[in-house]
Amino acid sequence: MSNVTRYSFPFKCRLSFRLLIEHWEQRILKGQFPAFSETILAYIKNAPELREPIEDDAVYQKHKPFLDFLMTAAIPSATDETDLIAVLPPFTFKMLYSTPALDRAVNFDVFEQQAQANVPGGKLTLGKTIRACLMILEKFQNFGIIAENPRPVLVTLTDPQTGLDKVYKIEITHQFCDIICKTEYKPIDRSVIKFLMEKLYDADLWLQYIRPEDFEFHGLLIMRLVDVTEQEMLSSIKYDLLERNAVIRRESFEQIQHKIRSLFGINDIRLGIAYLDPNDNIIVNKPSTESWNSVMCGQGDNACRDYTGSIYERSWMEKRYITVENLADYPFKSPIEESLLAHGIKNILLAPLIDNDEIIGMLELASPTPGKLNPISAHKVENALPMFTASVKRVKEEMSTEVRALIQEECTAIHPTVQWRFFEAGLNLLNRRRDDEKATLEEIAFKDVYPLYGLADVRNSSIERNTAIQRDLQQNLKLAKELLHKINAAKKLPLLDEVIFRTDEQLRKINGGLASGDESNVLDFLKSEINPMIEHFEKEEDLQKLISRYRAHLDPTFGVVYKRRKAFEESLSLINTTIGDYLDEAEGEAQKMFPHYFEKYKTDGVEFTMYLGSSLVKDKTFDLFSLKNFRLWQLLVMIEANRRVDALKAKMKTPLEITQLILVHDQPISIRFRPDEKQFDVDGAYDIRYEIVKKRIDKAHIKNTGERLTQPGKLAIVYNQAKVEEEYKRYFHYLKAKGLITGPVEELELEELPGATGLHALRVQLTPEQNALSVSDPDNLLKEIEEGLRMQ
Repeated sequence: MSNVTRYSFPFKCRLSFRLLIEHWEQRILKGQFPAFSETILAYIKNAPELREPIEDDAVYQKHKPFLDFLMTAAIPSATDETDLIAVLPPFTFKMLYSTPALDRAVNFDVFEQQAQANVPGGKLTLGKTIRACLMILEKFQNFGIIAENPRPVLVTLTDPQTGLDKVYKIEITHQFCDIICKTEYKPIDRSVIKFLMEKLYDADLWLQYIRPEDFEFHGLLIMRLVDVTEQEMLSSIKYDLLERNAVIRRESFEQIQHKIRSLFGINDIRLGIAYLDPNDNIIVNKPSTESWNSVMCGQGDNACRDYTGSIYERSWMEKRYITVENLADYPFKSPIEESLLAHGIKNILLAPLIDNDEIIGMLELASPTPGKLNPISAHKVENALPMFTASVKRVKEEMSTEVRALIQEECTAIHPTVQWRFFEAGLNLLNRRRDDEKATLEEIAFKDVYPLYGLADVRNSSIERNTAIQRDLQQNLKLAKELLHKINAAKKLPLLDEVIFRTDEQLRKINGGLASGDESNVLDFLKSEINPMIEHFEKEEDLQKLISRYRAHLDPTFGVVYKRRKAFEESLSLINTTIGDYLDEAEGEAQKMFPHYFEKYKTDGVEFTMYLGSSLVKDKTFDLFSLKNFRLWQLLVMIEANRRVDALKAKMKTPLEITQLILVHDQPISIRFRPDEKQFDVDGAYDIRYEIVKKRIDKAHIKNTGERLTQPGKLAIVYNQAKVEEEYKRYFHYLKAKGLITGPVEELELEELPGATGLHALRVQLTPEQNALSVSDPDNLLKEIEEGLRMQ
């Protein structure tokens, strides 16, 4: 690398107005200024010193008004307020004349010291040196070498107030600058010039052929700064996004955020990226040291968020930008908007990241200041969206590879019912790869299949969990406070008084309910302050019994009171295990009725989906009789699951109840296997509505009542076809006769849900466990189904 960046500019430069004066004289001779040409020529005649290099600043100051007028040839006054132009002595950043626009934009007194140039070392000295060499070649060897040079000089200036960067392209006009060769010029061979151009920024090499002592620059240079911040920031962001894991590595993410701020000229913009998992849940954090940096990620949030009815859902559904200039005035706030406001975000811009017409994530730009981000400014990131999409896709693919490897190791990837179709596709692929090694697995899809969806959800699980956490923390703080009082009575230490005071503060705070972050704050207080202090006194004999009694209340694994939370988790696990095991047992028997595809998920409860149809199996026909068979089977299974959970109540350390619903979709749909996810998804825009409804009905309310559809001890059937209502009423008539349900059948209309309208429901009361006819035996269950269908 050149040493020029560490030294001053090597060529001697002298201020001269000779060429500028000659320029005016030529224009006057052409008759361009008849009105005041005599005045100009007279002034020039009476000031012959202006034709000579000016060494004394007093000479310049004496004639400055006249010289400023002459400089209008270089800087048209009509563009003073828009163009960033300065007139300088050759290669010296001392302004002779500048436009008001430049004065407002740049502090020229520190320009050369603060500017970071796009040359090795970042200093302008190197750029000036190379520019001077190119001008010499252009004059003395008649090369249009400057015009051919494809590397513009760019400088970055950082605003000391905002910390934002501005990038300018420097355009130099040397029309009024002359180069004086003090010796006889010796031409440089063209092959050497080509070599020098390949080593453009090796100034030491250039100065071996163009010696500074042989040349002087006399005259003026006109420098124009062109604001290229938007283009350069976008280009730099795209380059950054090529880096592996750029969107989740903190250092690279912060660099990109800084460039986004400079791109918009807004220093409080927060950049965020959330990605959508295969179930269309927004993931705002990855559980590892590398994180998805979403603006929704705050106060320890690191899980899926319910974004139903939010601006995120709008952007996802409509596949377009969504901008809210002031969230405080937004009339349709969901919990997401409330959370954003709580974290100081008032202005937000969302842009979906779309890969092959599929949204894989969301680009978020947010600001605490209303109105800074608006639909007009949205276009600034539009060109970078494909790179953000590619970066998110690359990270997701890498994550998926890890997950798929784990699934292959731990689980069976392909459901037994459809293994035959995958075997066919694999055999076809093997044969094709004999001729084409790049051949890929053919599409695997099943048309005209009927979905059956059921959900057994633990009632108010979030409330129960928070209550258990709150009561555990309250007990822990009270026990700690009592122990500290006893220790203080024996030791009388001021520090103990202070810790007791802060324990009281923590206790008062959570007595009113748990807010976001309270749990982690209290746990940190207990583990990092209370427990170490108690350990300090543990060796003193008179306190050992007191401390032992306190420790007896703590969980040995977590080191805090964990009694109620543990009881809740154990009760929840007991319910999930009981329902899940029973579903596996019943579904195994149901395969005998007709082979089908089955999926089950455990969260705070259990949900399951079945797909039934002729296309799923070979040499078998699925008909409407079989569909009714499975619908009645599903009802009996839900009733039995409820009975089994009722039977658990005596074993539960935390009393929990379940609510149940069934979604009836009367039209067949298509499902397609996605090799990247190794799972089936609905196929087609119409069928997606079924998935949307399925994700939202558990939150449905009865129209005009505010009452939740799902209630403990009841079973709800959601549908939108009148013939479904008639069919299920017949099933309920049979089930009531068997003593499995009681009371009237409620006919309900549901309030509209986003993307789901016109839904109705039937709801029945399940017979209490002690009076219900048991359908727990699989053989008995199939007999009940056969009997029920005979009654139809």
